[in-house]
Amino acid sequence: MTTNLLPPMEVKKATNWVIALSILLILLGALAIFSPLFASAFFVVMLGWIALFTGIAMIVQSFRAQPVRGFWMTLIVGIFYSIAGLFIIFNTLKSVALLTLSFGILFIAEGITTIVMGFTNRVGKSMSWLVVLNGIITLILGILVINGWPSTALWFIGLYVGISILFSGISLLAAALAARKVMGDVVDGDSSTT
Repeated sequence: MTTNLLPPMEVKKATNWVIALSILLILLGALAIFSPLFASAFFVVMLGWIALFTGIAMIVQSFRAQPVRGFWMTLIVGIFYSIAGLFIIFNTLKSVALLTLSFGILFIAEGITTIVMGFTNRVGKSMSWLVVLNGIITLILGILVINGWPSTALWFIGLYVGISILFSGISLLAAALAARKVMGDVVDGDSSTT
């Protein structure tokens, strides 16, 4: 069986971009971890702009597709999205606090659900203890966020997003380096057989 692999130069070129992106993500993740308040505010403001643009697009779409059913529903939802986006943009600290509170509640609910699932469904058979451990950690994190709220709002979202971006960068870097290694092994194997 033969496989069609990309030429080594194309793999190297493609992985160069992935490596550059992964390094950028690692740096941005580290920056967010070391300045979580700025990262929290930036993330929430970006959510506000996304909500605002989504709302405007929905309003415009509702008028463009006026004869179609759902005109009023699309228009009303678009107006709510726009109002929510403007509220988030102009009330960043309140929005960060509310989003942090929401994350705390979400983690508590997820933690309880995961613990129950680990005990009742025995997910993963002998490895179900990992599911329960994950639920316990998530539950503790949720309790800590809620217990320290609103002061946790100053750092939680930025730290959470920073850790996520950092690990995304690390995993992308590892994948790119592994792809290069595999391609190097294939090229070395081909040259040794000829």
